[in-house]
Amino acid sequence: MYISARHLGPAQTFLPLLRHFTDRSVVCPHARVYSKRYFYYAIRCRLGLHDPKGAVMERILGVNLSGWFIPEPWVTPSLYAATGASNAAELQEAMGTAAYNERMRRHYETFVSEDDFRRMAQIGLNAVRLPVPWYAFGSQESDASYISVVDYIDRAIEWAAKYDIRVLLDLATVPGGQGDSNDSPATPEAVAEWHSSTNGRHVALDVLERLADRYGEAESLLGIELLDTPQMSVRKSLFSMTDGIPAHYLRNFYRDAYELVRSYMPEDKIVVFSSSGHPGEWKHFMRGAKYKNVYMDLHLYHYRDEHALDITSPRGLTTAISRNKRELKEAISTGFPVLVGEWSGAAIFANSSVTPEGRNAYERVFIANQLASFAPAAGWFFQTWKTEKRIAAWDARVALGTLERGMIE
Repeated sequence: MYISARHLGPAQTFLPLLRHFTDRSVVCPHARVYSKRYFYYAIRCRLGLHDPKGAVMERILGVNLSGWFIPEPWVTPSLYAATGASNAAELQEAMGTAAYNERMRRHYETFVSEDDFRRMAQIGLNAVRLPVPWYAFGSQESDASYISVVDYIDRAIEWAAKYDIRVLLDLATVPGGQGDSNDSPATPEAVAEWHSSTNGRHVALDVLERLADRYGEAESLLGIELLDTPQMSVRKSLFSMTDGIPAHYLRNFYRDAYELVRSYMPEDKIVVFSSSGHPGEWKHFMRGAKYKNVYMDLHLYHYRDEHALDITSPRGLTTAISRNKRELKEAISTGFPVLVGEWSGAAIFANSSVTPEGRNAYERVFIANQLASFAPAAGWFFQTWKTEKRIAAWDARVALGTLERGMIE
């Protein structure tokens, strides 16, 4: 089923889709207990996907808060103006440590406020994915110095609790880099040297432990994502491997990190690991009974997919949505509940004659169809909540703000 522009009008035009998934003739044993989220559980029961690996919770409808604690040129270009820098390390080198930290302190104070959480709740969102850097608790290195962001994470946790929003803390950077971990419209690909750095693994485990210790029992904590999209080395032929972090290294890290964070977090908090773009590689991972509430993170982007087609054509739209469904099906077949941790409205527009208004309309249709394709997933996080330039395909205030609340839920 695909959604066309006619579904984007009054709420009643979307009711047939809702009825398709929430037919009360379908026996759903969880409907009485979770009546407020009947729609989600009816979908899961209808598709035979409810409660994989023992996970039970309301459907996650969220946004990323990219660019808050890890400055991104495409999110906040003003931070990088006239510096020639493209990431935090280069920005600090260009500005000097004192000036950099003062600029970042002002940014942390002002970029996200309580009003953002209020607005998220208003449009039907119930979760945020919060990328945090390895220096979240501050770092004083010989070549760089970073101030702590935990006071601001504290604020996010408090605001989230006030507006009934859950927070997924996402370890998004590590020393040496984990590869192309930040799928964004402007950030260049990064190297994956974390696994070969002298203390990279220790630093990552240390910050995860400290985050779990500080926030593990917070009411508004959804859980912790152990590492954001590390570039994993996979076999491409009998005698060659792709570049990246060895799969066995990642598996061992995830197991150790799980044990560490779970010792501070109750079992109702989720632990998330990245598919690294290869969901099928994780079929026999974390199978033991001791692993509770483990989720897989799958990122679904189309704007730089080499096989993507112009979404202004029916074939292009169908191809993109079919890919979403195919990759979700593969990920779910591993037995893990799956989160679409990042996705956006960005797509290929080969037709240069499309007006800005027309582009926005096509992106809106594309977003609506993607939302429908995510039905088998445990939830999703749009990339991202806000950008300085209000980039239509990437700014949830624009991309999701005009949709009917029923379509988001």
